[in-house]
Amino acid sequence: MKVSKTLLILQTAIVLLCSCNSDIQKTQSEVFSKLIEYYSSIPLRESPYPDFKGIVRLSEEEALSRNHYRFEYDDKFRLKNVSFWLGSTLRNPNHTANYFFTTPLQKIEYKDRIEIRTFYDRFENQTTQRGVYKEVYAINHLGKKTDLHFENKEGEKIENTLGISDYKWEQQPDGSVIESRYDLKGAMKSLRPHFEFNRIRLFYEQNGMISLMQNIDSQENLLENSTGVAQDNLHFDKEGRWLGWDVLNKEHKLHRGNGPNVAKGINISNNYGYEVSIRYEDIDGSPIINAHGFWGSQRFYDKYGNYSHTNFIDSLGNPGINEKSGYCYAIYTWDKRGINRQKVELLDTKKEPIIHKSGGYSIIQYEYDENDNIIKTNYLGLEGEKIDRKDNGISYIIYRHNDENALTETKRYNKSDELIK
Repeated sequence: MKVSKTLLILQTAIVLLCSCNSDIQKTQSEVFSKLIEYYSSIPLRESPYPDFKGIVRLSEEEALSRNHYRFEYDDKFRLKNVSFWLGSTLRNPNHTANYFFTTPLQKIEYKDRIEIRTFYDRFENQTTQRGVYKEVYAINHLGKKTDLHFENKEGEKIENTLGISDYKWEQQPDGSVIESRYDLKGAMKSLRPHFEFNRIRLFYEQNGMISLMQNIDSQENLLENSTGVAQDNLHFDKEGRWLGWDVLNKEHKLHRGNGPNVAKGINISNNYGYEVSIRYEDIDGSPIINAHGFWGSQRFYDKYGNYSHTNFIDSLGNPGINEKSGYCYAIYTWDKRGINRQKVELLDTKKEPIIHKSGGYSIIQYEYDENDNIIKTNYLGLEGEKIDRKDNGISYIIYRHNDENALTETKRYNKSDELIK
């Protein structure tokens, strides 16, 4: 049977079109599977409810010269990895970490209305975050998170180091989210130890940043904690740099309370989203010393984005002594690559060595192996001599790792080389 010329042309066109579409799909898949975003930091988070977000987008060239976060996506443009690097070296998170990102690498897996996050060290050995091996999120038909529970290596539900095993979220008509936390016995847990917010209502800006956190009762009425605080009003710029917070009572008025025992915190960030200074105010706007013994602080960074030094300030904004810890300056020494922190030295306002008031040490010194694993931490006195810490009796800590570079043992000793249990 003869096939018409028109039909042959049509069949050829279909084959070419299918082949072309296949190539396009393959190319798109390759592009998306290699898509990486680079950010200098990640934002403050009070809850694991929000999706991952980066602060201050960096070019690849700039990212590879300093500390940065990498957000990697799959071919459906879903986030699959979030990791922290210095240049091309995967490293442990530094001062930019938040309560829900404490390991070098987190991987995300998607199943039917389930999102699973697992945690890895610098060598991509699976490890724990806050004592758990796995976070398992339940997602509803609208794509919103409703539940989170934690699992151990065997897949059993466990509590994290905050004593929490489950989070429950309820989406509200006004766009807010009500969060409750529970332990394995079903008892409600506070936001964090020493932060007396239990059932909370969270409001978020369009860019995903938290704007208001309210402590509420079972009837969703504002509830003041033991310090008289019912609300934290948080401030960020459009890129997620933290600007500070206001502490409010249930009447929506400024109130001094919560952990720092201040009414306001005023934070200034640099272009990379790093805190460069913070100070505190009372209800009337006057400077106030916080419950941790200082009026404010300043932070300075090296070219990689590591601390170079920090200092506390007095009521006038000048370098000042922290009344609780007893020092003013902390000087940080790093190796030439900016990877390993080698030493922290404590100084007074004249930049002379000084002893930590409760710890009894002046210098913290760190030692590493050829794989950049920390193997020893030393606590030293004013002259660099061995001492026993005043608060816990520790002089040095020894860390051991296995052949895969995973930490296997940590032991603490006094200066007489006696094991402290």
